[in-house]
Amino acid sequence: MLTNYILNKNASNVCLCVTLPQISYMRIGVNARLLITNQPEGIPRYIFEIVYHMAVQHPETTFILYHDRKVSYAMTFPPNVLLKVIPLMTRHPLLWFTWFDILLPFYLKRDQIDVFYSGDGFLSKRVRIPQVLVTHDLAYLHFPQHMIQSHVRYSKKNIPVFHQMADAIITVSETTKNDIISQWQIPEDKITVVYNAVDGALPETKGDISKKTEEISLSAAPYFFFVGALHPRKNIKNLCLGFSEFNKKNNRKYRLVLAGRYAWKSESIESLINQSEDIIHVGSVTESEKNLLYQKSEALVYLSLFEGFGIPILEAMKLKVPVITSDCSSMPEVAGDAALLADPNDINSISDALSKITQPEIKQNLIQKGRDRVQDFSWSKSASITYALIQSVFKKT
Repeated sequence: MLTNYILNKNASNVCLCVTLPQISYMRIGVNARLLITNQPEGIPRYIFEIVYHMAVQHPETTFILYHDRKVSYAMTFPPNVLLKVIPLMTRHPLLWFTWFDILLPFYLKRDQIDVFYSGDGFLSKRVRIPQVLVTHDLAYLHFPQHMIQSHVRYSKKNIPVFHQMADAIITVSETTKNDIISQWQIPEDKITVVYNAVDGALPETKGDISKKTEEISLSAAPYFFFVGALHPRKNIKNLCLGFSEFNKKNNRKYRLVLAGRYAWKSESIESLINQSEDIIHVGSVTESEKNLLYQKSEALVYLSLFEGFGIPILEAMKLKVPVITSDCSSMPEVAGDAALLADPNDINSISDALSKITQPEIKQNLIQKGRDRVQDFSWSKSASITYALIQSVFKKT
């Protein structure tokens, strides 16, 4: 505390004036459109964990989460987090425009928001407060054929604008950061990398173990594991072909277990899976089932063509499961030296990696490196970086 003594020459008394430290209490608006389930994954999980940890670290700050529908999830936030609904479900580009550029500005002004934090890559073009944008990847530019075309057209028109107008940009990997700089010549000091993690605050929902999952986990047949939505960018076809090549050389000793829903353009993937008795699709799984399948597997095989991060890599490492992942995009950055890398476009490379990881010495070495590597990622640390960035753009206003 600073104390100033002021002498008034025209008075006989000395006035003691106390100057208190100046504290700025921010009101942060959060784009929470995707935060609608009890067990969010990917982008909504990122939003939950960052906001939760920021709120815990800064109880003096108010966080207002803006949803686009009524939600009934049981996720528990600290008391300085408020939930509000802007009643228009955003399922189409026209509705995105209406929600962000017509409705959102009114709510932000009404609630006296100081900074808008958007964790899913969208901004409003019509607000006058600082905005912090999170970009997970630029998949719409690199694999537009794997997306809904109306979404691609919207993204090509608007995403570059969002990056130019953002007061600060966050990416989840150096790979995405470099991609943004390459695409639009954004100044490097405008972009901050804030990683995902797996040491989350969200409690795992304990679900029943299905009979199919239980049978797989108890079977004497060893298996490799993949988890994620099944669509072309996840490279399921080459994974299956590389596995089949490997399994032929091993007298069909192994199985490949795929967990996740069939997503877009998955008809040929489904057909390929159905043709093999050694490839098992278990569909969507609970957290309990997923963890069990991880722990009983020989390795995680995550050979996506393109990822902004790749959370399953860290999930496997946390559970002491060795990892095979792609040698491209952000995956080598996340894995470090704690995974075997393979060319996702080369079936022989995939087969060779599967052969290597069955060797006990290699497997144990990767497990130990994975346990060390996963410690480099922390939601608390990522939230601290994010809050400091939000605070810096607020102070400039």
